[in-house]
Amino acid sequence: MADFSRLNRYRQELRKCKEKRTEMDAKIRDLERKCKEEENTAIHDIVREANMTPEALANLIHMNGAEKLATINAEAEKESEDTDYDEEND
Repeated sequence: MADFSRLNRYRQELRKCKEKRTEMDAKIRDLERKCKEEENTAIHDIVREANMTPEALANLIHMNGAEKLATINAEAEKESEDTDYDEEND
């Protein structure tokens, strides 16, 4: 008769890993949501500190043009990636 003990161990380990993955996926979604909330709060605070209305912000964005904003966004994203890399290596 065949010995299925190894197969059963593998199946049990697989089940545990899938449970952990599910938990990690949920944690990732939660952290992504929290990051977005913090980004939105930071943007809101900056606009409020400048005493800008939503219309004034829209005009400012329009005046600076989409190309300039794309450059600014790319620079900010690179800076964020550099910071993330530094934190991972600490």
